[in-house]
Amino acid sequence: MSRYYSTYEVAKMCHVTPGSVNRWIRDDKIPSSLTAGGHHRISREDIIKLLESLRLPIPEELNCGARERTPARFLIVDDEEPVRRFLRLFFERDYPECKVDEAGEGFAAGWKANGARPDLVILDLMIPGFNGFRVCEFIRGREELKHTKILAVTGFGEENRERILKLGADEFLTKPLNVESLRATVSSLLETKAHESKGV
Repeated sequence: MSRYYSTYEVAKMCHVTPGSVNRWIRDDKIPSSLTAGGHHRISREDIIKLLESLRLPIPEELNCGARERTPARFLIVDDEEPVRRFLRLFFERDYPECKVDEAGEGFAAGWKANGARPDLVILDLMIPGFNGFRVCEFIRGREELKHTKILAVTGFGEENRERILKLGADEFLTKPLNVESLRATVSSLLETKAHESKGV
C-alpha cells in the first residue's frame, strides 16, 4: 500500500517550505492527487523519485516504508451492488489486510457500523430505509464511533454537500467516483483518524 503525504509533511521531511512543494507540483516536477477538499496528496514513491532526481537524501521515514498499522476497517453503504463491488475491490487492492463490510440499506448500515466500529464509512446518501443523512446522524450520535470517518457519496450532484457536512460527514464526493480522488481522500481521512485516535 502506498502512503500519501500532505504538502506540509513533504516540506517538513525535505527541509523546504510548503511553498517549495507547491511549486514542485505546479511545475509538474512531482505528481499529486487532490482530496475532495482541494488539498494535494503526494505518494511516497513519487517523493522518492523526485528526491533522487534532485540528488537529495531520502528521509529515513521514507526509506523505512510505511509504519506497521492495524488493518483498516471499512463499511460500504450503497444500494447498488456494482458500486459496492467496485469499492470492495478498490479497498482490497489498496489495503490488502483490510476488513470490508457492506450494507445495502440504512437499517443494516447502522447495525453494522455499531458492531464493526469501522475506521471509514463510504456512505451513499440515497439508500432505502434510513437514508444516508439519518445514518450519518446515527453514527455521529454514538460516542464509540466518534473517530469513525464518513465519506459521503452521491450521484445527485453537489446540492447535498452542505447538508451532509453539517451533519458530520468528513468529506463528500460525487459519482461516478474518480479513483485517484477517492484514493487521496481515503488516505487523508485515515491519516486524520489515526492522529485523532492517538490524541495528536
